[in-house]
Amino acid sequence: MSRVERITRPHMKPLIEPYGLAEAVRHGTTLTIAGQTGMTRDHQIVEGGLKAQALQAFRNIGEIIALAGGSVENLVHLTWYVAPTGKSFMEDAVEITMARNEVMPGIAPGSTAVRVQELLTPEILIEIQAVCAL
Repeated sequence: MSRVERITRPHMKPLIEPYGLAEAVRHGTTLTIAGQTGMTRDHQIVEGGLKAQALQAFRNIGEIIALAGGSVENLVHLTWYVAPTGKSFMEDAVEITMARNEVMPGIAPGSTAVRVQELLTPEILIEIQAVCAL
């Protein structure tokens, strides 16, 4: 039986390990990445709206995949959780897709988009989960 390996970027450990969480879990060749937001390395949510936060979230996902020994080409599925922005959900989806294409050109994993009432804090507009096959 494969063991479970918890993966967390060093700068995130003080924020999440006290709660018994990890940014990602690897089991065999599957890497499941917990929801990533527009949070920077210094634990600040980027300003500039949905696209700016999505860019950061995708960068965070790329860093975690690299830490696990993979690359964004290993992405199998993304789930986007999007808070209301005042625009249509389709307009938001276009911005998120543009951000993904900017950070991960040519990558088109299966995706699910979900509009939620709110996320962890009011300034967070997007949280993205990912699954990779390493």
